Amino acid sequence: MNVIRLLTKKKKKLKNNPYWKQTMLEYFSFLDNDRDGYVTIEEMIDNIKPLQDYCLATPTKMDRLAAALTVFWGEVGLKPGRKVNKRMFLRGLNKLGRKELEREARGRPTLHSAVAHALFDIIDQNNNNQLTEIEIGNWMAASGLNPTDARRMMEEADKKKKGYISREELIESEFCSFFHPEKCMRQLGIRVV
Repeated sequence: MNVIRLLTKKKKKLKNNPYWKQTMLEYFSFLDNDRDGYVTIEEMIDNIKPLQDYCLATPTKMDRLAAALTVFWGEVGLKPGRKVNKRMFLRGLNKLGRKELEREARGRPTLHSAVAHALFDIIDQNNNNQLTEIEIGNWMAASGLNPTDARRMMEEADKKKKGYISREELIESEFCSFFHPEKCMRQLGIRVV
């Protein structure tokens, strides 16, 4: 079976996977700052502003993340001045997912990896290429999440149990959560039907 045919099969699974759909709907609700049923690229950029304080990110690193997010979410349909509802968000993310999985299968850099690299550079406060539980907790707090969940994330992403998350582990973990729901489900001990 060729790569394109395999990806065509994955298209249907991503869009119709109830775990993925529920996770992305929850993410949409989290992103919808003003609770109007729409998200915008402006809200996405506003959501990253706390990283500057919590993670001591430089303006240059913040600009790099904002640029990567603008390209990534632009592929979903989040363009400046445009509102996207839940249905449009899921459809756009599913379409982007097909493209990202194709890029991954061909060994090409994904748009998501550009976001993850920029995010890693912000989270890694001491620039040692290793994310500690404290750094993960700071990122989670800046993102409006419970920083005490940092330990759980460390356990899930630190595959070799070295006490830190590498750049590659963060990228894989984040990509998995967006575009490989069945793989994430297995890693979390959720039965894949």
